[in-house]
Amino acid sequence: MENREMTMKQLTEMINSVMGQQVLSEDQFKQIMDGAAKARDHGGMGAVLEFLMKVTQADVDFQELEQFANQVQTNPQMGLDILKGEKKAPAVKKKKKRSGKRTKEK
Repeated sequence: MENREMTMKQLTEMINSVMGQQVLSEDQFKQIMDGAAKARDHGGMGAVLEFLMKVTQADVDFQELEQFANQVQTNPQMGLDILKGEKKAPAVKKKKKRSGKRTKEK
């Protein structure tokens, strides 16, 4: 099996292709990856996930996201297949809303 690394440009193009529109520039993606690397260096994979959730404003359950990240870490080909659209990502539940956290203005 060939172990070929993708360039930032290729990954950016793949993400935009999967999303069906230009959601990310190569520079933005590089900044995100640099921030994720710094988070990993300071706090491991959990810090990376927290950083990515903050940057993307993802409304998902952290523990389920962590389980998914562990699956991809164990089987990187699965992550690449998901990015290529060859497999579907497992559903990740949204965070449960805390009561009283947000109130609607009248």
